[in-house]
Amino acid sequence: MAITHTQTVSNLTVVNDGTDVVSQVSVKTVSVDDSDPTNLTIEGEDVIDVDTSGGNTASGFINYSALTQDTILNWTEVKTALDNSNTKVNQEAWINSVKTPPTPSHVNKDLPF
Repeated sequence: MAITHTQTVSNLTVVNDGTDVVSQVSVKTVSVDDSDPTNLTIEGEDVIDVDTSGGNTASGFINYSALTQDTILNWTEVKTALDNSNTKVNQEAWINSVKTPPTPSHVNKDLPF
């Protein structure tokens, strides 16, 4: 009955000048409640802009072909954006509302006559 979150890089956008400097990262978050994965799974996407001002001469620059998912998910800008994102919180709220629907504020009632 635990909710787990899996985050994967789903898209990379690069500067179109031949340097292949990543300018935007899309991260898909899949949230699953293990009590009923078929019905209690939801996914969302965060799109994160990355500072490209240093170009391919920036300290710590990694060539596009050498990038890994772990490297990208550990970039400070990406980590900070994901930490500040409400995606996980919103997806957990959705899962919990499906598991335990809120009591409706209004209901139909049989006529008294």
